[in-house]
Amino acid sequence: MTKIPKEWHQYFWDVKPEKIDPQKHAFYVLGRVLEYGDPQAVQRVRELYGDQLIKKLLLSTYSRGLSNRTMKQWQTILKLKPEECEQISSLRSKNPTWNY
Repeated sequence: MTKIPKEWHQYFWDVKPEKIDPQKHAFYVLGRVLEYGDPQAVQRVRELYGDQLIKKLLLSTYSRGLSNRTMKQWQTILKLKPEECEQISSLRSKNPTWNY
């Protein structure tokens, strides 16, 4: 994949999607699609990047951009042990800066 599929542009509202390199910015693309994507987009991103890269994302500090709900969902899908994600989840903000 050399460019972000046109149907995914809606998930990258804050940047110019045509400027994103899907290989160089793989964690960014994965995070956005896992968080905001519809089932078809999520299935496609799994096919393109694979579950190993998704697992690597979840176990990295890049996962801080994912909601707790999305994190828990993918921990369950990929059968990750809670202790594997415990260190990363401790970095996740319990009290958001903006209480809206």
